[in-house]
Amino acid sequence: MNSVYETLTEAYKLTDSLPRPYTTEVSMILTMFISPERIESFNDDELYLAFVRTIIDNRENVSFPDSGDLFEKYYLDCIRLKDQIKEETVGNAFPRESWLDCCIRLLENLKTPYYAVYTEVLSCLKTCFADTDLFGQTLKAFYSVLIRSREDTLPLIQYIGQHGRGIFRQGMLKGQLLSDLMIHHLSVFADGKELWVHRLAHVLHMEDCRNKETLLLTWLGQEELFLQTVSDSGELPLSAWLSACGGWVRQNVPASGKPVRFISEWTSAVSEPGQSVPGYLRPASEALIRNLSKVDSHFLNTYAYNMNARSYTTNPAIGREQEIKDLELILISPKKSPVLIGESGVGKTSVVEGLAWLLQKGDVPDLLKNKTIFKLTTTSLLSGTKYVGEMEERIKQLTGELEKYPDVILFIDEIHTIVGAGSTESSHNDISNMLKPFIDRGDIKIIGATTIQEYEAYLLPDRALARRFYPIAIEEPDEDMTLKILRGTLPSMEVQTRVHNGFSEEETLSVMKTLIRLSDKKNQPEGRITRLPELPLTLLEMAFSYAALESRKTLVIEDIIMAVRHTNLLTKEVRMKAENYF
Repeated sequence: MNSVYETLTEAYKLTDSLPRPYTTEVSMILTMFISPERIESFNDDELYLAFVRTIIDNRENVSFPDSGDLFEKYYLDCIRLKDQIKEETVGNAFPRESWLDCCIRLLENLKTPYYAVYTEVLSCLKTCFADTDLFGQTLKAFYSVLIRSREDTLPLIQYIGQHGRGIFRQGMLKGQLLSDLMIHHLSVFADGKELWVHRLAHVLHMEDCRNKETLLLTWLGQEELFLQTVSDSGELPLSAWLSACGGWVRQNVPASGKPVRFISEWTSAVSEPGQSVPGYLRPASEALIRNLSKVDSHFLNTYAYNMNARSYTTNPAIGREQEIKDLELILISPKKSPVLIGESGVGKTSVVEGLAWLLQKGDVPDLLKNKTIFKLTTTSLLSGTKYVGEMEERIKQLTGELEKYPDVILFIDEIHTIVGAGSTESSHNDISNMLKPFIDRGDIKIIGATTIQEYEAYLLPDRALARRFYPIAIEEPDEDMTLKILRGTLPSMEVQTRVHNGFSEEETLSVMKTLIRLSDKKNQPEGRITRLPELPLTLLEMAFSYAALESRKTLVIEDIIMAVRHTNLLTKEVRMKAENYF
């Protein structure tokens, strides 16, 4: 018992150096964490004191709750995680610092609605990773998806963590491959990263890929069955793993898409002499690996996003075949980078998305087939760089990553913003000047996009920068081409909003033509002109959104009228007469 009170005395001593009067957080620590009962529950005096010290040191970085029940829940979760880690730590010392880090992560999220899921995910993952940095990276991925998720998807995200722990315990996956696989599964819940949803729907013979939850659970079930048929594959890269698993599922899942009840043994192929990977795990197809391989760059995945990994339901660049050909030609040339020039709203970004879509399909020249496009904004690159030298260091990291991954093409929308960005009174070394030598040598490839006015105002005056970029004009489409774009984009809108277009083909064409006519410049507010195809596309998207807002499954004419009536892109006179046009 003396040991308990000696430890209690040491715990109170940790607060002696804190300023008086005590803050609310310090008072809560004294009340909730320092007591004989807490010490006894730890059964490890040194670990308990380290826990209290960590809470004190981080008191200003977390938001303490005002409910004693939440504190009690948090404390019990920390103890439970400690006991679990100790139970599953074999042959190594208890990873104290790693556990303390987890305790702070839990306290940071104690007041959030997804705390219970985060706790469970952390508990599932902690014992799977001996590498602390890898564990932190994986947990960060779960956290970033959790904070953007709907409440009904939280149990599925929790299930991904449980699934990862389950396959780890089978001894089949370890380390980096386990982390990559779980982060890959999480992408089903991340915006703009749903390419694999369509790939898995195709592999599983499932026509409807809109129900992501069903698709995910079906795939995870097949993945566990696949694990039962293979030997240790812990050293495989993610691309080879997915290829092998996809090939196996194709052979064993019937066309109906129903789960397999009886699993036959997979082909008893063995490694060929001199091969490090078993024959049955060799890539099933080069296209699958090309589409599912990823750039393992923490920097690029933090400050940019992979356009190749987006889900393109339809061709995002309808009618832009020639512009894409021009883009491909410049990208193949040794020392030039393309810059797309056109008015706002004409579809410059869509042209780049069209190239990313072709890269997914492999329908590009051989020299571009392994390329990956990452979209970067100047704002994201400069965010948080408030001290001298931080911007330069970040640009060095960027160029270093681009040199490390020569198959990455950087897309910078509003590229004129790199001129002058990051420069100070004492240094005029902006982003454009730091990138010039790398572009000039052809070490990195950049696709830029800007308007005619900004190209003339910012890029042309800097002749050294302008000569490194070859301009490609993106003209505003005419009404016929805009109609084709609207028709081609319709399936994508249906998938995104889960609203079906209930009009006949003739009625659909009539509605679209009316939206195009209403988008005439004379119907737009002065000084806020929006070009084709952006305005009619925006109106059509708003109509689908109104239907989704009312929980309707079918688009009706009232949704179109509401979209016109409530937009600020048309004049008041047009909006007031919206019902007269349809």
